[in-house]
Amino acid sequence: MYHLIDDLIPHGHSPRNLQLYFFDTDTEVDNRVGYTNRLDRSIVSDLVELMSQNPYAQFFRSLKDVKFGDEFVISLNSTTSLDQRVYNLPTASQVAAIWLENDSDRVPNNRSIKVYACSGRSHNVQYYYGCYDPLQYPLLFPLGETGWHEGIDRNVALTYNNVRKRQSCIIDPTTVSSVEELIATEESMVSEGKKKRCVSCREYYAYKFQVRSNDQSLLLHTGRLLQQFIVDIYIKIENQRLDYYRTQQDQSRIETYQGLVDSVGVGATTGYDVGRRIILPVSFIGGPRDMRRRYMDAMSLVQRFGKPDLFLTMTCNPNWPEIKEFLCYNDEAHNRPDLLARVFRARVEVMKDDILKKQIFGEVAAYTYVIEFQKRGLPHAHFLLILRGKHKITSPYQSDKIVSAEIPDKNVHLYLHSLVARHMIHGPCGSLNPTFSCMVQKREGKHKCCKSKYPKSFSNETILGDDSYPIYRRRDIFNTVFVRGHELDN
Repeated sequence: MYHLIDDLIPHGHSPRNLQLYFFDTDTEVDNRVGYTNRLDRSIVSDLVELMSQNPYAQFFRSLKDVKFGDEFVISLNSTTSLDQRVYNLPTASQVAAIWLENDSDRVPNNRSIKVYACSGRSHNVQYYYGCYDPLQYPLLFPLGETGWHEGIDRNVALTYNNVRKRQSCIIDPTTVSSVEELIATEESMVSEGKKKRCVSCREYYAYKFQVRSNDQSLLLHTGRLLQQFIVDIYIKIENQRLDYYRTQQDQSRIETYQGLVDSVGVGATTGYDVGRRIILPVSFIGGPRDMRRRYMDAMSLVQRFGKPDLFLTMTCNPNWPEIKEFLCYNDEAHNRPDLLARVFRARVEVMKDDILKKQIFGEVAAYTYVIEFQKRGLPHAHFLLILRGKHKITSPYQSDKIVSAEIPDKNVHLYLHSLVARHMIHGPCGSLNPTFSCMVQKREGKHKCCKSKYPKSFSNETILGDDSYPIYRRRDIFNTVFVRGHELDN
């Protein structure tokens, strides 16, 4: 993901992005509304007025009175002049700007954003800039609040009045439930000499995304913009980790990896084929070594305890009361991935407690699971359980106590019947609905069929095969449900 900053002077096009702040400011609203007819003029006008309090907007608007040539460069340095410790509202004078006659080395290139008057190209904004967030997301940070940057110091004097306004945090903020607890925990850490020096990128944004009882956060209620911001922040955190491992290769004993020798061995003869390999440690989540370790661990469980007995899937339901309770204003569940992930994790932990401690399926010898995310952002977990010898499923009777592929009797299990009818009925497909998404044509000339092999055949009892999927009991009894315009049975 790249964030680019344009020149101050438009090149063959109408003003856009930051150019709108100082290029013909009298018609700024007209210029913004002119890009699309979907914008409400009154709302745009209100936002322009709101942005008049933004220090970056104030600075760029002030440039309309400055005479500068094509060679001028502005260096925005937000990490040394702004107070990074508390939520002090920045003023125009706090945005440090250095005017350069040319692209000299007087200002470190890696710690400032350079804005060119007329370079003919856009320039990248690095993730570790303090003004990365307010420049990219002015609607989320209309007052120019500085985001995370390298070197945010923890050594800050806390008081009860300013603890809620902090921009950095003392401890992992996801474990703190109240202001008093935050102060008490910090004091204990100071007394024990355990205080860290800086706040990591993950800690900082975990604090920002936290749901609090006195919810006054604009950030968490911005719909799809929050989704974009979360993805952006995750990439920022990954970039920080990757940069760290790139600079710590000496600690990873990379000399044990015969990178150059291997390149020559496979016939690499050109320069771009032979380069310096960056080795990611096993602690980097999602890296090749981490994925291989997890895979080998899972295979070792099967080698030691045998093949799994149960395969469970748990899907996040956006109608869970814990999710509904915290949806405010015009929130929609799919626009709150932070809330969905927290609630789903809590539910997964409860299910793990039922399986492992309460042993609802029997004593578990080993288990493994993976959490995936659907396109709508809903997480779901897949569990593989290996039961101990005496608890293994060896008969159809044991299987029927755990798995049911039949519609529950409405007169006996009304609530369970409603859940199955709402969430667990496939289709209808086949002759009832040939255009359903599951219908595929496997061979040319053949009729379309369901890729999940529905409808299933009736079976009066469960049949367990040695090397095949079980055929579950589906009796031809009068239990039906009306789903999507059709009456369906077992």
